[in-house]
Amino acid sequence: MNDKKRGRPATARGAYNPHPARQLGRVSDEDWETLKAVAEKRGESFTAWAVRVLLAAARRELKR
Repeated sequence: MNDKKRGRPATARGAYNPHPARQLGRVSDEDWETLKAVAEKRGESFTAWAVRVLLAAARRELKR
């Protein structure tokens, strides 16, 4: 069996994008903390809060 790893080696964080991958894509640490703080203030998990907000926005757009 071949012991060599296949594929491209992993790149270090920030090698091509300074922001870590998040549930919403690449978001700055400052913006991420703001989003998490709002969800926590509402007493919801980040995912529950984000889905509720995104669905409301999507429904508004569909009414246009």
